[in-house]
Amino acid sequence: MQQTLWGETIPKRRRKRKVIPLLTAASYSITENDCEILGHTLRVWDLAGCTICIDCGVKIFCPQCVSQHPTDPQAVSILCPQHEESTVSA
Repeated sequence: MQQTLWGETIPKRRRKRKVIPLLTAASYSITENDCEILGHTLRVWDLAGCTICIDCGVKIFCPQCVSQHPTDPQAVSILCPQHEESTVSA
């Protein structure tokens, strides 16, 4: 341990660990058009009522949350879980 001029001990500096990023699993396809046959694999819905398909990358929006996707005019409309529940229970 090192000491200052006044005899106080200086704690050793801790070395920062190098963070090794984890490799995410690459998506794999069962068929040529999984999303058309099995449905899109959605990420978490954002506050604007939009999400992205993990497999094909298409932008998706809930037509009851927003009338049109804010950035992509070719986005696919799918009901979010909140509105999906309300149509099932009604």
